[in-house]
Amino acid sequence: MFPFSVTKKLSAQAREQPGCELIAFDAEKLNVFAADVHYCEPHWHPAPELILVLSGSFSVNVGQRCHTPQAGDILYINAEEIHYLEARMPGSSLLTVQFSPGLFDETHQAPHLNYCCTPRQTPLSAQDDTVFQTLINLMEYLVHGETSFRRISAIYLLLDALEKAGDPEPRGQICAHDSTLIKKSIEYINLHYDEDLCLSQLADQAGVSYHHFSRLFKKVSNHNFKEYLTLVRTNKAKQLLKDTQIPITEISHICGFREHKHLIFAFNKYCGMTPTELRKRYISNLNLISPTVNVAEDFRCLPLNNALLDKIRVLARQTVKMRVG
Repeated sequence: MFPFSVTKKLSAQAREQPGCELIAFDAEKLNVFAADVHYCEPHWHPAPELILVLSGSFSVNVGQRCHTPQAGDILYINAEEIHYLEARMPGSSLLTVQFSPGLFDETHQAPHLNYCCTPRQTPLSAQDDTVFQTLINLMEYLVHGETSFRRISAIYLLLDALEKAGDPEPRGQICAHDSTLIKKSIEYINLHYDEDLCLSQLADQAGVSYHHFSRLFKKVSNHNFKEYLTLVRTNKAKQLLKDTQIPITEISHICGFREHKHLIFAFNKYCGMTPTELRKRYISNLNLISPTVNVAEDFRCLPLNNALLDKIRVLARQTVKMRVG
């Protein structure tokens, strides 16, 4: 099973509306995929999801929290939470399990949790072990084609394990209207980052005051407006640096930076290196670790097979050793 954006051809209208991700669920009400991922822009969806880092390390921003999971770490992301991630090193990969909203109803709501299992930083609990084991069981059923009732039972057992292992997170800290308002603004920024945008312009579009919009934007996205816009422009520039041979000065203007020096400042702040250094280092490291990967890809799917199962089992055994140690 693969992400919707990989397996389906979206219409032009759908492609022009980034932010809310469309997910295709199979008959099991589940979307599972493994992938080498370099960058995923801010987005949200009605499906809660579970991420297991298979290799490398990521920087994952979820709502108002920033995580840096490594191989063997597990992270749960609640439905409708704005999140984005970026690989912290070449060769980083992850397994994602997305749970269809159709699995839940008013009496059995989707878990709303704060759950991040980091064996290298925090001692594992018995509940963490159960999450790992139920995840392995689910993957075994999917890879080996077990009966549908076994698979659906494994899905609910995994959700139950997550609910017991995680800390309940209060719902409704941000009202739906405010969240929708900011998400629409984020979609607009993601589409018009190359234009001369300002906070007052978006506040006027949203029909609220400058100061109210500024507070809401920070609360929902965990970034102030200027910082978020700079991050989007920086990430777009990073894609062009590794995908093309366009001169860096031209890239700065394509991505909305008024001057070349603003691009350099942003890269030093958010990447710890200049655009030139990033272009050279990223391509050389990527080709060294995975020469078959097209440098223009931010996402490369991996097969769901026995080799992947073995990888997950090895990670699980390593976490048990950390707990015993």
